[in-house]
Amino acid sequence: MTTAATIEPARSAQAANPDVIARILNYDFTQPLAFVALAIVYLATRAPFINTGYGTDPDAWRVAISGYWLWDHHEFYPSRLPGYPVHELATAVVIKGGWLATNSLTVLVSLLGLWFFARLVQLLDIPNRAVVVIAFAFTPLIWINSMTTMDYMWSLSFVLGAYYFLLLEGTSRAGFMLGLAAGCRLPALAMLVPFVVYLWRDDRREEIRDLVTWTVFVPVVAYAPIAWKYGFLFLNFYDAKVDVLNVLRLLGKDTLGLLGSMAVLAAAAVSLPRLARLPSDFLRDKNVTVWILAIGIGVVVFLRLPHEAAYLLPVYPFGFLVMAKYFQRWVLTGAVAVIILAGFVDLTSPGDEITSETFTNAELGSGLILSNQDTQELQRTFVRDLANQQVPNRSIVSLGFIYPQFVIRNRDDLELGILEKDRGSISQLSDKGKATNRERDITYVWLLDWDAFEEYRAQGFTLFHTLDSGRSTAGLYDYRPALLGSTAIDLGRGPSGGSGAARTDR
Repeated sequence: MTTAATIEPARSAQAANPDVIARILNYDFTQPLAFVALAIVYLATRAPFINTGYGTDPDAWRVAISGYWLWDHHEFYPSRLPGYPVHELATAVVIKGGWLATNSLTVLVSLLGLWFFARLVQLLDIPNRAVVVIAFAFTPLIWINSMTTMDYMWSLSFVLGAYYFLLLEGTSRAGFMLGLAAGCRLPALAMLVPFVVYLWRDDRREEIRDLVTWTVFVPVVAYAPIAWKYGFLFLNFYDAKVDVLNVLRLLGKDTLGLLGSMAVLAAAAVSLPRLARLPSDFLRDKNVTVWILAIGIGVVVFLRLPHEAAYLLPVYPFGFLVMAKYFQRWVLTGAVAVIILAGFVDLTSPGDEITSETFTNAELGSGLILSNQDTQELQRTFVRDLANQQVPNRSIVSLGFIYPQFVIRNRDDLELGILEKDRGSISQLSDKGKATNRERDITYVWLLDWDAFEEYRAQGFTLFHTLDSGRSTAGLYDYRPALLGSTAIDLGRGPSGGSGAARTDR
């Protein structure tokens, strides 16, 4: 016979269960022991990946070239214009330790960014705070860029530090942090807009001058060596049009993965009644104003130059804050779980572009993180096979985008130099760089413009080029090396271009 005494404990247990789940999902990772545990997991999940190379992006290897050049020649050239001096100079300090040292440094700076984000979540009293902190820690694109020799997570970590100090009313410290962020990536200066709006809305208008002063002062100092060398040409950058389909591929495949992207879209659709409050909250809540402005700025910067998915990284923390505020608990948790899963298992499709086959031929395959490692291994073996090619003495070999990685991996056998001093070049040390095997008089370059090609041919050098180099030369310098006596090196495969986000045939 069931009595009231037996029913009551059962009801109590049922009532307690949601409370236990709520406490877990709202766990405060800013508590010392909790953050130490999270940091250990964070470091342990990066450790297997940090000793395989500087990254899949050629720019990471350019940073390495810049660091080695500084040590060898006591002269600072940025890895590419406009320069990323805070990151480049900090990396140069440890470059003699190789990619293990430089990648580890990025991991530590990214961990600092995670701490700032966890503190922000706690200060802003965000619901389901543990879920959103875990999302920021283990989202695949953030994961990849937190363990390579690139500047994205450096800049983002300092932006989050600036927002954190702004909330604590440490405006000068906020400006200093935002200045460091801009010293890593100049577009971070745009975050002055939401932060100034925050101070205005918070009736702290007299502090705007301090914020702006420090934000401008730090990058002025950081960029001074580059401006001294290049003048106003230091503001140059690689600018090329990107077609719409390629942008869609980046957004669909390389940001959250196809599964992750679909999960977020589905979660947003389910949460439309809650999201309907967003416009009024934007006007009413100064923090929501910061989030939306930051997201808008990040999207505009990306669309202006949508070359790499990693350009969208500044959107992620603010997007997660919006998701946490407006997505129902289980919708948020489910979306985050799928995003993290997509780092390992995702829908894959043939080709780089979005076509009808993208969806009709989609199948489960490697996610972003595993695909990124596959790309790095493909590049490593491509460089190895290039180095094993039987090239005769007194040759010039044009390598294309794999040049920075090739010269770093074979640095012991090569002497780095400069083809010509060209202040208009995006990267003096790679675009106009050269690496020479003195013993055999073989020189490796990225590309040769027409004048350099003619000069070497007139001097009797044997000319070679990779297939990637041939295409790039035709597109950039309007001539085809193969038609003018250069021999193509065809390894039967390409080096699999990297975008900082695992660009593979997935």
